[in-house]
Amino acid sequence: MKNVYMLMKVVNNMARSKRGKQQKESKMIYIPFVALLLVIVLFIGLSFHQTASASTDAFTHFVKVSSNDYAPPGKVDVYFISWYGCPYGATLSWPLYLALDHYGQVQVIPHYSLSEEELGGAVPGLLFQGFEPNSSVDFHFLYIYNQYLNATPDGKPLNGEAVQIGLQEIQNDLPPWVSQYVEQYQLNLTHVPAPNGTVTPIAYASPIPHIVTTLIITGPGGTWLMLGYPSNLEPQQIIDTNSTTLLSQIQSGNVPAPIQSAASTIESIISQAEGS
Repeated sequence: MKNVYMLMKVVNNMARSKRGKQQKESKMIYIPFVALLLVIVLFIGLSFHQTASASTDAFTHFVKVSSNDYAPPGKVDVYFISWYGCPYGATLSWPLYLALDHYGQVQVIPHYSLSEEELGGAVPGLLFQGFEPNSSVDFHFLYIYNQYLNATPDGKPLNGEAVQIGLQEIQNDLPPWVSQYVEQYQLNLTHVPAPNGTVTPIAYASPIPHIVTTLIITGPGGTWLMLGYPSNLEPQQIIDTNSTTLLSQIQSGNVPAPIQSAASTIESIISQAEGS
């Protein structure tokens, strides 16, 4: 009987060991799925962080929005979207003019933005009239509203629909992908403080919601976007300047340091878009 008891004990131990091994193997089956779930969660978290960073940086900073090249082969396309009376567009026009002058002949006329109380007046700027490239860089400009932000340049009243009409103007005159990025970054991603203290998409942040000045640069190295003006050149830095005098000053090579700094930033992005 003792031998039988010992045999049964050995059998029971083997059975328990087998069950334990099976349970352990069963648990191990789930390890790859848990690992995959962790990878997915991490990927989503990183994607959200990148999107959040982009939405914060797009205003006054260049953001690389895509690795896609939307320009013709071997080319870099620069797109400037603004409106005649825009203080942001007036500010950006100076370093953009200076940067583009290295890639072709730029035609401009001196101008002033709509006067805004919070800025302390009208911002001197340039209205682009044409561009003749002498390099692989080409320049496209589009003004979607008039001087007073109450109509399109051809006189169509906005009637409280400046955002929708502005997007339609872009869709009518520029490639479809341009309006898609403008809509994505102005209506969904980029949030800024509004006059009432809330944080809202940038297109709805002013008393008259509208599409704000946008600069897009695309080429073999990818596609970049910036909203408003460069962070190293604020409207207040040039607001007391005469636009005609400033243009002559720049053309003579006497470029104010903030404008030179902002132009260098634009040239750096063009260089990256070239893939160099």
